[in-house]
Amino acid sequence: MRMKKFLLITAIVATMTVSTSAIGSYHSFEEDSITVINAGPALKSVSGGIEITINDEAKHDFYIYSITGQMVKSITLSETTVVDLPQGCYIVKCESWSKKIVVR
Repeated sequence: MRMKKFLLITAIVATMTVSTSAIGSYHSFEEDSITVINAGPALKSVSGGIEITINDEAKHDFYIYSITGQMVKSITLSETTVVDLPQGCYIVKCESWSKKIVVR
């Protein structure tokens, strides 16, 4: 019975340790301000295409690939834009990330 309690407590402590370390990796807390680490361009699926949101004034190069690996479009954007695409699965790459997205 004592061994079960010991294992249960060990599992709870291990879970809490993993959870708090994961939370700390997303934000940097300094002097009552929160700095988001990943504030680059955002991507979301919209009807008939994808919306690419640019959060700064810089120009960003985007490469859109079909799920088979063929490049579908290559565009440079400096403002939020909707890119028209037929239904399907795509991989969108920019200089800081690559993401999979489904257009319905």
